[in-house]
Amino acid sequence: MENPTITYIDHDESFRFKCHQEISCFNECCQNLQQVLSPYDIIRLKHHLSCDSSHFLKKYTTTYTGPETGLPIVELKNKSQYDLHCIFVSEKGCLVYPNRPSTCRYYPLGRLVSKNRETGTINETFIMICESHCKGHHVVSKQYIDQWRKSQDLETFDKYNDMMIHLIAAKNKAGLKKLSETQRSLVYKGCYDIDAFRKYAIQHNILTDQRFPFSIEGDIQCLVFAIKWLEAQVIK
Repeated sequence: MENPTITYIDHDESFRFKCHQEISCFNECCQNLQQVLSPYDIIRLKHHLSCDSSHFLKKYTTTYTGPETGLPIVELKNKSQYDLHCIFVSEKGCLVYPNRPSTCRYYPLGRLVSKNRETGTINETFIMICESHCKGHHVVSKQYIDQWRKSQDLETFDKYNDMMIHLIAAKNKAGLKKLSETQRSLVYKGCYDIDAFRKYAIQHNILTDQRFPFSIEGDIQCLVFAIKWLEAQVIK
């Protein structure tokens, strides 16, 4: 696929976009993605598929170390080395649509975030991604960023995805250029393989009076606990 045109978009600036099954380019954007998953994405997807996080990660994802953050990065697999479509896309559309990842929900927007070192606040910048094959930009459907985020339930995704920014900031503050294998393994468990972290935490008496149920809500509670624990005990 061609390289997209990317431009910055102001928060109060309107844009046109609408995607639907009858549009001629339907599903064309769901290939050759390098689709990075956030911890909250994985929680939603594993519950959609009724499997634990270890099984989900092994079957549907690949992992590498981020060149900038030095932290584990999880990507969705393509269907095969010959078919570069997302593993969850079919001719009729997304097979996990109610629990699709945040980057899919944002498209054609992108959200860039950073943490202010002095105030600790999260700063966000938005971009518009335009690909020549996409006909969604030509539909007469006026949108605004807040309106789009609300319609895609992105406030919930952003709330939990932004926790990773604090973990990256903690690593930078500690002056760690590279994680040890032990640190990397614990970050991977705590951020992505939440069911494996739950077992690890119980075995190593990290959890005292807390027991997180095997539900979306329980996984979120466990994720929040895990990231705070990683900041305090591992990334230092």
